[in-house]
Amino acid sequence: MESIKILIAESSDMYRLGIQAALEKHADFYVLKSVESGADLIRAYKKNPGAICLLSSNIPDMNIHEAMNKLKEIHRGALVIVLTHSTDLYHLNQSLKAGVMGYLTKNTPAEELVKIVREVHTGEQAFSDSVSQIMISQYTDYTKRSAQTGSKKSITKREKEVLKLIVDGYTSAEIAKMLYISTRTVETHRSNLMNKLGIKNTAALVRYAMKEAGLR
Repeated sequence: MESIKILIAESSDMYRLGIQAALEKHADFYVLKSVESGADLIRAYKKNPGAICLLSSNIPDMNIHEAMNKLKEIHRGALVIVLTHSTDLYHLNQSLKAGVMGYLTKNTPAEELVKIVREVHTGEQAFSDSVSQIMISQYTDYTKRSAQTGSKKSITKREKEVLKLIVDGYTSAEIAKMLYISTRTVETHRSNLMNKLGIKNTAALVRYAMKEAGLR
């Protein structure tokens, strides 16, 4: 099995070593190098173009946009996952516009980090649950504005409730119990949402939200 090669850039020894230890528990991950600065990351990436870069938002010598530009000069298809303490919407938007493939907060569980790295390795954008919730909130605000302007893609209040629970990971049966409706009704709402939004899963919903809310 081919290893997923990873570079880590994080100024905090505690976080950097913790991330490395969490990843190295898995046989399909190979941490090539962990560094403390953006400049060191760029140097390491030149020797290992194509490796997935786990890039902390608090590296001292360059911002995410600068790092992305430098990485893309080396390899246009650079795969970068941002690690951050904050869920600041402006910073999230700027990172997404810069072309990052993943975005997660530093309190994300190790198993979720592993899942995100694997998804990005396959070319999918991936986000931690907390970040996805921000995007969903942004999207529901957008749909509310769309409804006010007569958008044919606006969704109902009940559909928004079902949508939030779907994103939270609840099954149709669980949603039915929580909303005091039948499972069949939940499935109808789910089908309507999929048709209206043109989505198949949470990741697709986030990508759609970015596009429709003007984040891409």
